[in-house]
Amino acid sequence: MKDKWKKRIIMILFLGLSMILLYPLLITFTNSFMSNKELLRHYAFGKVSMYVIPEEVTFSGYIELLFTRPQYLVLFWNSVKITIPVIIGQTIVSLLAAYGFTRTRFRGKKFIWESYIVMMLLPVQVALVPNYIVIQKLQLMDRLAALILPGIFNPFGAFLLTNFMREIPEEYIEAAEIDGAGHKVILMQIFIPLLKPGLFALTILTLIEYWNLVEPVLVFIKDAFKQPLSIYLSYIGEDVRMIFAASCFYMIPVLLVFLYGQDDLVQGLERSGIKG
Repeated sequence: MKDKWKKRIIMILFLGLSMILLYPLLITFTNSFMSNKELLRHYAFGKVSMYVIPEEVTFSGYIELLFTRPQYLVLFWNSVKITIPVIIGQTIVSLLAAYGFTRTRFRGKKFIWESYIVMMLLPVQVALVPNYIVIQKLQLMDRLAALILPGIFNPFGAFLLTNFMREIPEEYIEAAEIDGAGHKVILMQIFIPLLKPGLFALTILTLIEYWNLVEPVLVFIKDAFKQPLSIYLSYIGEDVRMIFAASCFYMIPVLLVFLYGQDDLVQGLERSGIKG
């Protein structure tokens, strides 16, 4: 009986915590349908509104955002042009690197693996300095490639997939080798099918990181029309209606991908040895 009440109390506590965490998202969504007059009344003189239900539902914020502000759509596609190549490139590079760490032997392997871990622990601001020097020498300043190339070679993907590959039973590999399978067959027909949760976890985490990119953009991209959407929200100014509408559209891609693959994300992180 006591255990039953404990479970109920824990469930109520987690439900309350979930509501607290989701409340800002709810306010952002519902306030995006409020009229400019209502929003000005709620947010006048810097006060914070906690109103959820609009007095009058209107789509004027979305209409103005999509049809009268072309810069929003330009920056939206900039985010897409940055994020998709990074996801594809980082997945390929990380997959090959993880296979090398897992299935091959070479001199300096331990040193390179430990270097990957050290690079992961470094804050983003530290990596900006060497990246800036390299990008400047390659004459990639003010180009999207300045954001894409460092993302493709991010060490986190190799770390995630390497830990995931180590969980795959050795018997599968031995059976394939007995049948005469080489590295290409083992990678394509054994590892990749079994790595689906890990690959999806990497995709979601990379999407979240590079969809919300800020610091490298401010350093490498000066042209406002080449910057991603993550920077646009700071340009809107004091138009509260536009801020809510832009924020809702900004969240949609990440939320859809997360909701679709949340089970694979949890499974991928658990099996890779990364604990939340």
